[in-house]
Formats: sequence, structure tokens, C-alpha cells
Amino acid sequence: MDGDYNVNIKWSDVHIPKSPFNINVRTPFNPSSVLATGPGLMYGIVGKLSLFEVDCRSAGSGPLNINVEDDSHNLIPVKVSETQPNCYDVSFVPSEPIPHHVTVNWNEHNVKGSPFKVEVMPRPENDINLGGEGKIRVYYSTTTSSEKIRHSCRFLQTLLERKKVHLREDFEPWIPIDIGMDRDERNRIFEKAGVRKTPMLFIDDQYVGDYDDVTELDEIGELDRLLSYCALKYRNLKTVEEARKADELFRMQQDAARAED
Repeated sequence: MDGDYNVNIKWSDVHIPKSPFNINVRTPFNPSSVLATGPGLMYGIVGKLSLFEVDCRSAGSGPLNINVEDDSHNLIPVKVSETQPNCYDVSFVPSEPIPHHVTVNWNEHNVKGSPFKVEVMPRPENDINLGGEGKIRVYYSTTTSSEKIRHSCRFLQTLLERKKVHLREDFEPWIPIDIGMDRDERNRIFEKAGVRKTPMLFIDDQYVGDYDDVTELDEIGELDRLLSYCALKYRNLKTVEEARKADELFRMQQDAARAED
């Protein structure tokens, strides 16, 4: 068994020199046998969950330690879930479109490939605009026959109400995606989300996920960060149109300054 042990060696009931001896016993480990795999170790998108797996079953005793930071040395929250003994699912959310570095240690030793350099891309600039900048929206189905989807709606509502989201000025009432909405608008929502699964949470006109995704983001503190950012944006921008006009004016001033040069 792992631990610190004292070994007493005596002669005629008298300790020999240097006795008792302190012995540190540890189960053999081999960090090179740890397998860290998955897309989250290669690339990511700002604000999107990055996922990878770590298999330590052939590596002996641990523990497992994982650290993620960006090129500016900002620490990124990480969620580690043990799916079976010594097998882990790991997730994090990139914060900036700059390289992120993932360090995976087993028993304080780097595993093979660690640290991993993750290239993080910004969200596409040509994202479909649903008019939800600075707002919190949930799209849901009122006609679904799926009990799982109905449960997900109730659970998501409970989660958001626990955070008092429904009382915020930037929160819009739940939006039915199947009644009173034309097909083109519905398809734009599906296209922007990249899925057709409801309920869909959007924050600041960006798809955050369904109930399962939102729960995972909440567990690593990323949901609170997204909600805080949205509140800040809503408070500081009276309307989305004002923000766009300010941006257009800034670009025009830059163009005029370049033309004068």
C-alpha cells in the first residue's frame, strides 16, 4: 500500500546507526502510458466547448492534473469527469482567438504530447444575425411529442430561474419555434445553431446549447461568464443599432484618415 513507512533495525534491542529508516512506498506509474486524445487538444472556437478524453488505465497510480491557459497566461476553467476508473472526459471553453495550451500531468509528470498547443479560431464573422445581440433567448417546441425534450425544457427553465435570468431586462420570453414562426426564420435559427434539437439557449445572439450543454457550461462556471457579459453589453448599449452605427462611424473615420495619409 502507498505511504510512508518506518523500518526499525535493531541489534540486541538497540537501533543500528540511522535506524529507524523512513521508506516512501509508491505504486509504479508510467505517464507515457496515458492516452490523451480528442479535438479539444488540437483546435477550438471561442465560446464553444472543447472536449477531449484521458485514459490512464495502464499508467499506474495518479493523480491526474490538467491546466489550460491562453497565450496571455489567463487560466481557463476546466471540467474533469471520471467516466470509469482512471478514464476521464475533459472540457473547457476557449476565451480568446489566440493559442491555448493544455497541460496534462499524471502523478506530476507530463503525459505524452503535453503540453498541447490548441489553435483557437474566432466565431465566423458572417454568422447569421437573429437580432439577439445583448439578449438572452430560448427557442423551444410547443408541439413535440418527445418526453425527453419536454423534460429538458422544464429543467432548463428551472436552471435559468434559479439564476434569476427570467427577471433580467435582457431576457426575452421563451420563443416557440413551431407556432407563429415562418419556415425561413426557423431554418435560419437551425442553421445558426448547427442543430435542430430544442430547447436552444442563445446568449448575445450566439448559440450556447441545449439543456445538456448548458448544464455542462454551468458546472465549469462558463454559463455565469456568458450571462455576465451579456448583462454588461445590454447595459452599455442602448440599442444594437447604436452599436452598429458607432462601429460604422469608426470604420469611416479610419478610412478617411488613411485616405488623407
